[in-house]
Amino acid sequence: MKSNITGLAHIGIFTKDIGKSIDYYKRLGFALDNEEEVGEMKLAFLSAGTCLIELIGVAEERTAGVVDHIAMVVDDIDQAVSDAIANGIEIDASQITSVPILGGVRNVFFTGPDGERLEFFEYSK
Repeated sequence: MKSNITGLAHIGIFTKDIGKSIDYYKRLGFALDNEEEVGEMKLAFLSAGTCLIELIGVAEERTAGVVDHIAMVVDDIDQAVSDAIANGIEIDASQITSVPILGGVRNVFFTGPDGERLEFFEYSK
């Protein structure tokens, strides 16, 4: 069966403090593309390469839906971690691991400002 899915549109993340989250993702290397308001909800769209994140700022705490992690492809994981740390992002570089999936990858997990699990993902060259 042929899929109509051609790629990832975006990853939505509910946030308690949209300004704090915008700042965090900008320091991580994302560019703020657009901010919008829909009623009481504030939205911010940030991009890095082909990755698009939609931050959703709402007055009440949301409990529906779970995103396990957001994986971001990087060309050089060591440099990505170093740059993120230099920009005030907490990542334990000693946790970079090699995983024998998809032909071999190196990855590291870290946590965003609202507890979201993030991952840098480098394909073997």
